[in-house]
Amino acid sequence: MHKIAFSGIPGSGKTSILNEVKKILSLKSRIEDVPDLRLSSRFDFDQKPGFISQFFFLSNQINEENIRLLSQPDYLLCDCSILDHWLKWQKFLAEKKSGSQIEEKNNLLKSLYYFWITTYTVIFRIRVNSKELEKRLPASGLHAHDIDQCQQMDALYGQIILADQIHAIDIWNQKSIDESAQEVLKKISELKLL
Repeated sequence: MHKIAFSGIPGSGKTSILNEVKKILSLKSRIEDVPDLRLSSRFDFDQKPGFISQFFFLSNQINEENIRLLSQPDYLLCDCSILDHWLKWQKFLAEKKSGSQIEEKNNLLKSLYYFWITTYTVIFRIRVNSKELEKRLPASGLHAHDIDQCQQMDALYGQIILADQIHAIDIWNQKSIDESAQEVLKKISELKLL
């Protein structure tokens, strides 16, 4: 079984690419997928991150992946990964003052993150340049002022991936969804995961 995650900033196209990859892989393999848990959550993921919401997202990501693994698929495709939730927590920490409670909470989330991040066979970091992102703003529900935040988040992805030595592959989604999905499938083939 191979667990493949699609991570990236809002509007990068990770959900669309995952769905296309799923269609192609499901022709010959058993596929399960974990949807982006943030979309159906009671927490306002973009506006008010904090310990309670990030503990919910990290633990639910683990739970949902485990539930779908019970059916023993050939591939588990994750629309977001624990990396995405950890990134949001790191962004929250950067804006907060340190203290003993924050350190204890951070240690708990850090333990979950470091324990689980190694369970992914590969993480595809779906990327898009700011010009392309501007075109996608209306469809993704983003606003013009969010582009700077998205670029900061993308840079933070890179820092975390580098610092934690995560096996992540950049996929630039500047073309059609089909072409980006084909790029993902090519990488999966090169990794001998087919």
